[in-house]
Amino acid sequence: MIKETRKRQRKKETIKMLIEVMLGVLAAACMIGVIIYFVREKKAANVYEDMQKESVTGQTEWEETDNAEDSFLYPGIPEVNFAALWETNTDVCGWIDIPGTEVNYPVLRNAEATDPYDSYYLQHTVDRQSGLPGAIYIEPCNAGDFSDFNTVFYGHHMKNGSMFASLDSFLEEGFMEENPYVYLVTPEKNMVYQVFAAVQYDDRHIMGSYDFTKPEERQSFLDSLAENGGDKDIIRTDIEVTEDDKIITLSTCIKEQDEKRLIVEAVLIDEAKN
Repeated sequence: MIKETRKRQRKKETIKMLIEVMLGVLAAACMIGVIIYFVREKKAANVYEDMQKESVTGQTEWEETDNAEDSFLYPGIPEVNFAALWETNTDVCGWIDIPGTEVNYPVLRNAEATDPYDSYYLQHTVDRQSGLPGAIYIEPCNAGDFSDFNTVFYGHHMKNGSMFASLDSFLEEGFMEENPYVYLVTPEKNMVYQVFAAVQYDDRHIMGSYDFTKPEERQSFLDSLAENGGDKDIIRTDIEVTEDDKIITLSTCIKEQDEKRLIVEAVLIDEAKN
């Protein structure tokens, strides 16, 4: 009887030891996975930081002088060396900079994709490495020269504040008025957009939900911004936007709200040859 009790006890101790070993191995594997994740994320972040240093060669300013009393200056538009960017990836079609936020990145468009809604750069960085933080990108259904009525930009909402995470600031009272501009630079021209809305929109695929070749569909989208009814939405009613304008939509996730997306809307107000 005593021998059987000792056997059972040794068996329990053996099982307990095996479980502890397995849990230790699992914990070590998880820790290694976390370390690898952060190392890869930091490496990807460094790629963008290096690009900013090497490819943004300075800043340019231009002034409207048609009416001296109403002359207006756009400060700090990036001067971008696209030849240097294309050495890394020829899918770079522009550079987006939003003063007052952390957004200062190349814009990618998968030129070889056959799917008009291709999302390759959702999970690939500018140097085509798989994983987060991905890249700021537009889908092939949008023109690479940003000439469409509505060009939709996508970017992750990263915990470290990178990519499109800082777009949250546009939901703060007064931020939109103090930081009104989005600069979009292409090899051909510089474009200035004015932010007019920040909306916690539903998760519909915007480019697949509207036919923007039709004026009524353009107006329908503009109307949907005000009809959204979010309690945090901010829409500037003093800025007139019509179906004849050109706008951009910056889209990112909202924390713990999988059914919604934060979209920031801006309208083209000026452009000049680069």
